Amino acid sequence: MTVEIHNFDPAMAPAGKTVVRVMFDSDYEYWRRLREDEAAYAAEKDRIADAVVLALEKRFPGLSAQVEMRDVATPLTFRRYTGNWQGSFEGWQITPANWKKQIKKTLPGIEDFYMCGQWVEPGGGIPAVAMSGRNVIQIICKKDKKKFATTRR
Repeated sequence: MTVEIHNFDPAMAPAGKTVVRVMFDSDYEYWRRLREDEAAYAAEKDRIADAVVLALEKRFPGLSAQVEMRDVATPLTFRRYTGNWQGSFEGWQITPANWKKQIKKTLPGIEDFYMCGQWVEPGGGIPAVAMSGRNVIQIICKKDKKKFATTRR
């Protein structure tokens, strides 16, 4: 279970409130089959929310009494909102074997074609996608013998 506490970001929660985001792997096919029964799907999401709050209560005593809202997003939720294959919320899951892996940004036989995005960087999400685009620009600058430079606004 990966836990992120967002009490520093006013874009995530109003002043005096905190968003706690918990993520863990899940099986797409399990949720796809379960979704055929709306009541069972909703009940399983409630069961998971209860279990997560209980687990967090052990680490953060008193947390459960402060929970005002909770939501469970399944792989089907991610697929519905993003269209990603099997509801992937990121490209490649980071593992000890791939966390430093470099994926080529070009394809053999296709000139002036570059790939960037969450499927060509281990991990994923907006930071990895932005980094991927930056990496491609660096490749193009090197190929064109131009200096790569960044600016901040």
